[in-house]
Amino acid sequence: MTRTDGTLSTFPAAVPGRQRDWIRVTNLAVPTVWLATADGLMLLDLLAIELAVNGLRTGDWKLTGPETAFAADTLLQRGTDRALISRRLGIDYRTLRIWFPADDTPLCEALSRVRTQAEWRQEKAQRQSAAPPAQCGTYQGARRHSRRKEPLCPPCREAKNAGDRHYREHGTYKGAPTVSAAAS
Repeated sequence: MTRTDGTLSTFPAAVPGRQRDWIRVTNLAVPTVWLATADGLMLLDLLAIELAVNGLRTGDWKLTGPETAFAADTLLQRGTDRALISRRLGIDYRTLRIWFPADDTPLCEALSRVRTQAEWRQEKAQRQSAAPPAQCGTYQGARRHSRRKEPLCPPCREAKNAGDRHYREHGTYKGAPTVSAAAS
């Protein structure tokens, strides 16, 4: 903008998307973008991403998973330190390492690693269901009976008592003795 004296005026607070080092924002009325990925369409709020990338986040609001991955990719392309990225975006550095194992990991691969909490729970349940069930006569077997609200069988009752004694002595249930079904 030029003043009447011919000099350029600068505003202390520039309009988002108009500074040179900021993300380019289109002149659309709604600054959101649908990003097509292998997992489907993802909605990105560019203003929220821009504020997070430039460290201007205030309050408790959080970016969605795809928005966080997009912002992290933008910061990585700028050569920003991973510790600063994790602080600015409010994510753990381990999550950043999972999304971007190498500095040149493409964003499309990172977005495929982004999961919602429901998806994480579903994957965790699948991993747990793949594990063999706890055997009777072990502390874990007694815990399985308790979770299922079943009465403890005699070997599990003895194993639970032995496990509790082991815990009081050693401070852990690992290595607790097992009870064979034939012993009871």
